[in-house]
Amino acid sequence: MKVISIVGKQKTGKTSLIERLIASLKHYGTVGCIKHAQELELAMPIARDTDRFFTAGADVVVGVSGERSIKLSGPRDLTDLIEEMARSDISFLLVEGFKSSALPKIALSDYLPHEVRNVRKRVELKSGTEIPDTVVKELVEFILALDEYA
Repeated sequence: MKVISIVGKQKTGKTSLIERLIASLKHYGTVGCIKHAQELELAMPIARDTDRFFTAGADVVVGVSGERSIKLSGPRDLTDLIEEMARSDISFLLVEGFKSSALPKIALSDYLPHEVRNVRKRVELKSGTEIPDTVVKELVEFILALDEYA
């Protein structure tokens, strides 16, 4: 499994870039994502109701609909989540955030070297503009060339 973290300050295009990378990487295998969030907003009806069971004290809750499922559990370490994804036969894991992790990173803003470590690629995106296909292609080639996660 190839793992890359996409980091950037708020509103720098991380989510939009990850959406584009998912679509492109699907041609080469399965894709998983982990998103770091200060708070999880559970807007889907299935997620809202499922969250009520979790809030009531359940340790793990799974909500299932005809179209998708969602699993809620307590706080987890990034390494544990990556290992869980690896057991799911994911080919590519895109991690949004976790700038202090040791994962290789694509940085979308001007972080200083002491702020974020292991930046392998820097990408400048203009807010509110389309991400050029050439940028997506270059990043996919970069991800394909990464070493397998150890």
